[in-house]
Amino acid sequence: MTLSKFSWLMLVGTSLLTVAGAPLAAQSTNQRTNQSGNNAPWRSASADSLVSRAITRRGVQLADSTLLSYQADAHGFLAFLAQFGEGLIIPPKVVQSEELALSIAWWQPGRSAQRLVGRRDTTLLPANVGYYRDRYGVVLDNLPDRIRLGDGQDVRDVPHPLAATAQAIYEYAMGDAVRIRIPGREILVDEVRFRPRDASTPAAIGSVYLDRETAAVVRLSMTFTRAAIIDKRIETLVVTLENGLVYERYWLPRRQEVEVSRGSTWFDIPARGIVRGRWEISNYTVNERIPAPVMLLPRWSSMPRDSLRAHPFEGRVIDALPPEIQIASSEDVVRARVQAEAAVRAAMLARPATASVTGRGVSDLARFNRAEGLALGLGGAHRTGNGIQVSARARFGFSDHEVKGHVSIGPAPAFGRTPTLQLFVERDYRELALAERAGVTNSLASLLFGSDYTQSVDTRAAGIVWRRAPNSAFSWRLAAEQDRLTHVTADPLSRHFAPTLPAWRLDGARAEVQGTGGWVPTEPSATRGLWMLSASLGAYRGSFDREMLEPVTGSPGVETQRVSPLVGRAQGLLQLTRSLGGDRALFLQTFGGVAGGRALPPQWLVFAGGPWTAPGYDAQQFGARALLSQRVEFRAPVPAPSIPLGRFGSSPGHITLAPFVQALGTASGTPERPTRAGMYPSAGVGMLFFYDLLRADVARGLRDGHWRFSIDIDRSFWGIL
Repeated sequence: MTLSKFSWLMLVGTSLLTVAGAPLAAQSTNQRTNQSGNNAPWRSASADSLVSRAITRRGVQLADSTLLSYQADAHGFLAFLAQFGEGLIIPPKVVQSEELALSIAWWQPGRSAQRLVGRRDTTLLPANVGYYRDRYGVVLDNLPDRIRLGDGQDVRDVPHPLAATAQAIYEYAMGDAVRIRIPGREILVDEVRFRPRDASTPAAIGSVYLDRETAAVVRLSMTFTRAAIIDKRIETLVVTLENGLVYERYWLPRRQEVEVSRGSTWFDIPARGIVRGRWEISNYTVNERIPAPVMLLPRWSSMPRDSLRAHPFEGRVIDALPPEIQIASSEDVVRARVQAEAAVRAAMLARPATASVTGRGVSDLARFNRAEGLALGLGGAHRTGNGIQVSARARFGFSDHEVKGHVSIGPAPAFGRTPTLQLFVERDYRELALAERAGVTNSLASLLFGSDYTQSVDTRAAGIVWRRAPNSAFSWRLAAEQDRLTHVTADPLSRHFAPTLPAWRLDGARAEVQGTGGWVPTEPSATRGLWMLSASLGAYRGSFDREMLEPVTGSPGVETQRVSPLVGRAQGLLQLTRSLGGDRALFLQTFGGVAGGRALPPQWLVFAGGPWTAPGYDAQQFGARALLSQRVEFRAPVPAPSIPLGRFGSSPGHITLAPFVQALGTASGTPERPTRAGMYPSAGVGMLFFYDLLRADVARGLRDGHWRFSIDIDRSFWGIL
């Protein structure tokens, strides 16, 4: 797990670096004092004085004539991750990772040579990932006066907050103070926060921890204003540099991290590519003669490819990958975002006024189902210069000849793409059931075989959506609504569609909270989790027409019944995966739901049936007032041929077999949507192949069920499909 700002300082005093190759034996305690707190004034005299000393101290190796040279080893990781889904809350998937070994040499007057001596990688998804060359090196001297990152493609020529001219560009405020105790000595470290004086200039935002006695940099963490970022796809760029005390005198690089995340620039598909890099530097030798061949090397170089592969790494690279590399935003990244937003609000980091074509996923652009037939859609968004975002999307069904759409307005977010507050009006076919397969898969199955796993109701609504922050796990929605039933209007190429849900006509209001999240454990053998939750409370006045329902229920007559329900509904998913050693895993999945109301409309039931909630049974076969589904699945690899993919590498030489058992327990349904209460067990086996991107299942329902076969795309990608 990424260290907090206090725990890493404890590490400085206890086991930071080596003296002549041996760990520094020390024991420290941390005492935190608050000089000015987070409400400290900017442009304070104490902060300016400390910064002036740090600027004078800048390039401490050059100022201290006792430091003639040093050599060290660096062990690092580079990883490319992909993150999908609305809100981008679900933990990302590692696409490709590299483990690196680097030798470092530095000598007076400020010369250095870094050489890559070991490199190995693993590709977990088909990709052709390339990194900028400076990702393969360690930052020395706490970055130059003109900061360049990503070979100058991410950030170029940004003034350093401790450069000679920095005080004319930045303003400073005192933060926290930390005491580090080592044998015979106490070190005081002060935090100084910085931000640019002019919000529109290319500059850095963050904090620097300085040794109070020497004004040496102990830690530097920064992000950048929008004007400083060259690649406008970048949503997050955070750099963290930590120094350790060597020989109880020299603050030299100890740990470094960088995170760069890029989003889509055209369609507003909720997908993000993340580059995370991490270096640990150790095994220092100080003031020993640098070999002449090393002094002739360029600032960065690499051993030949065969030598890189021969470097003696331990274990497999995917097993050695630190857990925090697999997390979308570490504590340092989140803190840098919050600090930047609090320091300069939205003005510095918000994107300029733009207009863009948007689409949340492929199924927003094109889909096929029984209620609409072929439906095509498109969306757009406009971000005004005064911080307002207007979004709209529309979709037309060629079988039902109906237009569905959504219009919203709200404050444009400073970070991410999701506004924290939106006023909206919409008309859509609202999905009622938990997804059983990807949207693209469902469209193909509907068109070819009449197999539609959607369960929708025609909803018109106007209201408000709020979330605490753009990356918050939960969103809250309050709206006035009208519900109407949908009809089968399309014809598949073969077979026929099942009837749609006999929904009631309802007019009223609904409050809803939705959340999605997950976690990556710090220990490789610990449990990784993913969860989804939706809870609603509605107050309606409604009716249903028996003549309309007769084809579904067989009830004669044309009597119209009127009801006044107050109803609640909740459903969720908890998915747990635990490593059992090697490539084996235990996979647990739980679905839960509960609904209430004396006269319950069918659209307020909770539904199950399909490959995930009840394998071996028909889609949405069960509609009940309450249900619970539990799966236990064991995953293990078996050898299989590897498939060459050209420049994208080759697929792994194995497939994953996943036998499982599952049980669904249900309460009763309603007269319009009858379900017999009881237990419905299933058993089957899944096969994951092609980087585990595709999954094929064969399952049997053991109580009045059937053999069912399904094939689909990995669930992590459903958010964009």
